[in-house]
Amino acid sequence: MIPAREARLAQNLSRKSLAKMAGISESTIKRFESNGQITLDALILIATALSATRQIAELFKHEQPVSFEEIKQTGRTRGRR
Repeated sequence: MIPAREARLAQNLSRKSLAKMAGISESTIKRFESNGQITLDALILIATALSATRQIAELFKHEQPVSFEEIKQTGRTRGRR
């Protein structure tokens, strides 16, 4: 089963009810569940409705160096173009 559909069904939601909660069309959810096509805006709306925004945020997580040694090891160099 597709993870998006699993998340919806785990919360006992129909496509229609999720669409209403997210403020998008039911056909958008159907298309996303069937072939994965979705806009970023719609994905965020669905994730918000399913309380799954943390998973979206994890996709964009960027770890920052925490010490001077780690910063030095990043290999940044200065130079001219």
